[in-house]
Amino acid sequence: MNLSKSSSLLFRFSLFVTAMTLLLIAAGGLVTSHKAGLAVPDWPQSYGQWMPPMVGNIFWEHGHRMIAGSVAVLTLILCILVQKFEKKASIRRLAWAALGAVLAQALLGGLTVIFLLPPAVSIGHAILAQTFFCLLIALTFYLRPLDGRISRSSERRSPEDRGYVYRLWICVAAAVYLQLFLGATVRHTRMAIGFHVGWALAVLFLIFLGVRAIHNSAPPESRWNGIATLAGVFAIVQFFLGIGAFLYTQVLPYDADIPSLGAVLFASAHQTNGALVLGTCFLLALRSRE
Repeated sequence: MNLSKSSSLLFRFSLFVTAMTLLLIAAGGLVTSHKAGLAVPDWPQSYGQWMPPMVGNIFWEHGHRMIAGSVAVLTLILCILVQKFEKKASIRRLAWAALGAVLAQALLGGLTVIFLLPPAVSIGHAILAQTFFCLLIALTFYLRPLDGRISRSSERRSPEDRGYVYRLWICVAAAVYLQLFLGATVRHTRMAIGFHVGWALAVLFLIFLGVRAIHNSAPPESRWNGIATLAGVFAIVQFFLGIGAFLYTQVLPYDADIPSLGAVLFASAHQTNGALVLGTCFLLALRSRE
């Protein structure tokens, strides 16, 4: 296999693993929304089996474990392939970091069950999932084929402008990461709701500034204009999903043991779309650095 073809296949495989990780985050959100975290009392097996009857909340909890196991195996394969075909030491280290993160995530997932969902561990489990997602986005970004990159000559910004855009998107990504941490705190403790709502407005404003900076600096035909616009769309959708989740879990009658369909859908979609907001913002920060 020639180097160009192997690089292209490695990029596509990394993209697939990243997509599977987003699915894993969505599955984790459904576990929390269905209050299914303790539907299976043991770990790593489920009721002493590798494939228990998929009934009730066992479907959500064990289904999440199955996806998590698949992502862990895929990440291991990706890491091995990167060590074999990638020459840059920094990218090889990034692959090891992703593998370490998914193993740590599995351990935290087990601890949430063993210690009966302690909030600190559950919050750590949620935010590490977002960190792992970002590591895979970074790995996929740096594995992308050379002919897919836009040369600096096609851009309209000076080195000073590039530095400003990069610093801005780093701030945006950090703000979104903090917002997801606050969201996980709300999900697992029902505390910090006011901080979470207030910070959402600040995040929206920062994303607006970042999108405008990209559109002012990149050529009209640049694909990064589209990605920046997508980040803005995800952020607006996230805001309204947050309103829905707030109404269904804080305002309308809410049964913590048997959540309504609206509460499950809005809360899960809010968490998953939050990963998309973080992912696109982090991707734009990486692009702005080049």
